[in-house]
Amino acid sequence: MKILKRVAIGLACIVAFYYLSFGTLYLAGFRVYRFPTAAMEPTIPRNEMAIGRLSEFYRNKISRFDIAVCRVRLEGSEELYGKRVIGLPRERITVNAQGVRIDGRVLALPAAMNREGLSIKPCELTIPNDAVFVLGDNTPNSADSRYLGPILKKDVVGYLVFKK
Repeated sequence: MKILKRVAIGLACIVAFYYLSFGTLYLAGFRVYRFPTAAMEPTIPRNEMAIGRLSEFYRNKISRFDIAVCRVRLEGSEELYGKRVIGLPRERITVNAQGVRIDGRVLALPAAMNREGLSIKPCELTIPNDAVFVLGDNTPNSADSRYLGPILKKDVVGYLVFKK
């Protein structure tokens, strides 16, 4: 009977530690996101899990090339997507077969970004004060700001911390 009691106490301690650890991370805003599309390949493969952090404060500290978690409304539903931030508020952005230009200067894109898809949907616009311009790394296969327009900062719910 003493062995059974020790096992029960041990299991209770393990369960309590598990919930305390992950509960604390959850309360701190950390979430696991699944990337259901190939839009961020090769950085994040289809159906890959990644850890992001919810943060309203992040909206005021968004940096170029961050992978932001954005709320996107498509066909009457709302989904969360991870996209790479390319353009910041008040910048003039041009996307075409020659690449991406910010305020007339060529932007050196991360090596993981596929440049072939940039010519599929060229665009040129000035990003509003309350928005950012995002692209998927797999530009031929990404519903991003070229199609959706700039993403409002209020729809940026967090950022990617790391992936497995």
